[in-house]
Amino acid sequence: MAGVVIKSEERRQHEAEVLRSFGVQGKGTAAQREAAEVIAARSNEIARNQNGGKKYYGYY
Repeated sequence: MAGVVIKSEERRQHEAEVLRSFGVQGKGTAAQREAAEVIAARSNEIARNQNGGKKYYGYY
């Protein structure tokens, strides 16, 4: 069974910004979209942790 992730508009916009920052025009390939999703999620996680006083030392 496949899992479906329903993304918020803010999350979609952040992923699109990440793609544009790497010079991807349009939708990009599946691998590029997946990489943008991971980068956006990690950067949001780091921002949340910095605001919460926790430190980020790498992958969990």
